[in-house]
Amino acid sequence: MKRIFAAMLLAALALPAFAHADVDNRRHRLQHRAEGGEPHAMFLLAHMLADGEGGPPDRVAARAWLERAAELEYPEALQELALNEPDPERADALMRAAAHALAHRAHAADRH
Repeated sequence: MKRIFAAMLLAALALPAFAHADVDNRRHRLQHRAEGGEPHAMFLLAHMLADGEGGPPDRVAARAWLERAAELEYPEALQELALNEPDPERADALMRAAAHALAHRAHAADRH
């Protein structure tokens, strides 16, 4: 019984290390995919960087990845930029671009 309890305790103590390694690995994989030009990976990496998942928070890098995804017409990135844009005209233009990109995505999905 003591051995089972000790094994459970050790496993419980090791879980945060495994979870941390998993997040680090996920951030590294997303970084690689984002550098390869994948807008979805750019968007997810931006959020990981902003939230400090898998490393220290880096809001500057997060914003840069979000903007790169938006440049590739990734709708969610365009929408997020629009929602955080203080200039109402720029926010409107970003939201219209997001709507256009979503319509394009839906049209492409219908063809498959």
